[in-house]
Amino acid sequence: MAERKQNWYTRFVKWFGPSLFIETGNPRVDAGGGSAFTLFSSTKRGRKFSLGMKESGRVQLNADSTLEIIAGEDNDDGGEDILINSRNGAIDIKVSKNGDVRISGTNVSITADAALNLNARVIRLKGDDEISLQAPFVHSRGKKGNLVPKTWGQVATFGTFIGPDKFNSFIEKGLQQAAGISNPIDDLAPELSSLAGKAGDLAKGLGDALPGMQDQLKGLAGELVPQLETIATSDAVANLGASLQGNVSTIGQALQNNSGAFANLGQGLQQITPPTGY
Repeated sequence: MAERKQNWYTRFVKWFGPSLFIETGNPRVDAGGGSAFTLFSSTKRGRKFSLGMKESGRVQLNADSTLEIIAGEDNDDGGEDILINSRNGAIDIKVSKNGDVRISGTNVSITADAALNLNARVIRLKGDDEISLQAPFVHSRGKKGNLVPKTWGQVATFGTFIGPDKFNSFIEKGLQQAAGISNPIDDLAPELSSLAGKAGDLAKGLGDALPGMQDQLKGLAGELVPQLETIATSDAVANLGASLQGNVSTIGQALQNNSGAFANLGQGLQQITPPTGY
């Protein structure tokens, strides 16, 4: 790509002594484009200051030493002395090297319409009288400290001589031992699965055979019921009943005749005379 031709005839410089000049129309192009104007000054020790505007519209204020902005000497108390307003975009305040960003005042208010994020390796909040957190939902998350929600081990050991660290160590060892027991069980899993499959096949076979067995039992019951009815109504059963009834009557009469010796304890004991000496 051919280098852009620079027209130095459009450049105008006006000096105001050896330490100040104003320049316009500089054709040198950088990241912000050409220079619309530049106010440049330097001290006898070579410390420079510049105020300039690029063709892109960016205004640059640069000082080799301290840049101080003071305003509001004639304003009323409680008014606004310095206003910084960004219509579109962000406001960045950055310390490139070693340094601090300090904001001090009687009251410092930071208001965010959406979220306020504080990110740092260490965040410290100090209040001489009070630190108040007010929100519908306030929570904390961490590993150590008195603001961290108590763990189950801390609650279980609260008020005892057993520290939560010892208790948690005991629980961890128990879990490790349980894991060691579970490993052999996991090794048996394939065999148990195979056994369960065989049991399922056996149950399925029995289920398939049950309808046929049920039909066989129904047929057997149908054959036994008529035979039992025939036996119950036969002459042999009737003669057996009559014979048993006669024998029972004969035995009962014999017991009554010999009630003085035994059998009828209610009256027999009254008829027995015990021998003397008892």
